[in-house]
Amino acid sequence: MVVGALCVVVPTLHACRRESPKLSAPEPVLPRIPRDAPRFEIDSVTDSTAIFRVQESRWIRAGMQGYAVDGAQRDALVARLTIVSRDSNTATALVTSQVARVKREHMLLVLEPVRPWWKSSRFWWGTVLGAAVGSLVTTAF
Repeated sequence: MVVGALCVVVPTLHACRRESPKLSAPEPVLPRIPRDAPRFEIDSVTDSTAIFRVQESRWIRAGMQGYAVDGAQRDALVARLTIVSRDSNTATALVTSQVARVKREHMLLVLEPVRPWWKSSRFWWGTVLGAAVGSLVTTAF
């Protein structure tokens, strides 16, 4: 009680000062890699590139981001990659950052781009169905 009274009367006492918590730089938020992301086998690896087969995935383009993961360690992140080129059967990805060395045993995950809503067949089927039901309702009344 005496200390509290002294803190009110003499605010310059060391015991009365409250230290503000030291703020550190915010941690970078890493995007979560979905478990259902398409996986590709790595064919060959050099110091800074990885070549992989794209099979029938026509949506893969240069400039897309990918992740190399280690399946033996529950999809631990090994490296981040950027796709630099693509031909009919293979694509080449440049390693932009890595936690460990990329190996052929690792898998490459590339997130499929989100299609705009107006390019979705579900949108157009809903539009046609809604127009048909709307015209039936208006002609019935």
